[in-house]
Amino acid sequence: MTQHTPPDGATPVRAAMFSDGPDFLLLNPDIPARRWRGARVRAGLRPRIVFIGLAGAGMAVLAALFGKGFPALLALSAGTLVVGVSALAGWGSAASVLSDHRHCAVRGCRVERRRGDFVFRSRDFADLGAAADMVVRALIVGVEELHRSPARAWIDPAQLRQVHVVVWEALCCLDRTRAARILADELAADPDTEVGGLAAATRRAVTAVDDGVDEVARHVHGCLVLARAWEAKLRHADLAARTEHTLDALPGHDDLRRLSEAAEALPRNLFASITAARDITGAGAFPWEQSSSSGQSCLIPHDRDRGGTTSPGTVQFRRTEQSAS
Repeated sequence: MTQHTPPDGATPVRAAMFSDGPDFLLLNPDIPARRWRGARVRAGLRPRIVFIGLAGAGMAVLAALFGKGFPALLALSAGTLVVGVSALAGWGSAASVLSDHRHCAVRGCRVERRRGDFVFRSRDFADLGAAADMVVRALIVGVEELHRSPARAWIDPAQLRQVHVVVWEALCCLDRTRAARILADELAADPDTEVGGLAAATRRAVTAVDDGVDEVARHVHGCLVLARAWEAKLRHADLAARTEHTLDALPGHDDLRRLSEAAEALPRNLFASITAARDITGAGAFPWEQSSSSGQSCLIPHDRDRGGTTSPGTVQFRRTEQSAS
């Protein structure tokens, strides 16, 4: 089996808009890149876009060859504008070939025209019953999660592709049960008792396929459990590294001790400067330096030791009793 890369991105699951609402697409892993390019070219060259572009080009050519004056200039500008708009519309249609399918519901585009050729929609299996629809959605979402997981960088791309291939083959097997399901319903509704055994045999065959697809879904879920566990490990390692880096940027104990010692010396140095200036200017004693012979108390500034520190630079006052000599 030849390995092919999904177009325009790493995940083989695409979110797309349809006339009946949003849905998910699972890309066929066996479609080569040249077929995807061809699908884009066809989407960009839709008949309506080509017709409008040719009409604009024809208008511009006729205006340039046979027109004169302002009307010719106006026609030339209009034709050129139409060609430019058509080119942009074609480019947009080609770019959105996998994401926008809100077009004619009768015919559809080449990508979705035949189920299982280019893509499978998750709603393609809604008519097979609620259980099948739920399993299909779980498989498609599982492929999407694995391909977008942060753990993907640690997973071999060949293993991711194998998950994609297995899920695609499971959906193909489920898709092939449509005729058998219809037949089983017809046989079950037949009043002839002789066909009862045929109905039971058909139903058993369909059930066997459903069980096989359920088994695939369980194994894909196991892959998701492993990927999520590794994601959690990666996230924990990233948080630990960020925490260590952040804590390393914080000031250490020695830095804080030096800062505290420097701040502790500030009030003493300022006090010495102020008292020296007081003595030089003869401004008189400060209140805490005035003693009373009558034994009245006075206020003396002091710095608390570090065991009872206050905010740096704050001067504390204590009241002491002066005894008469």
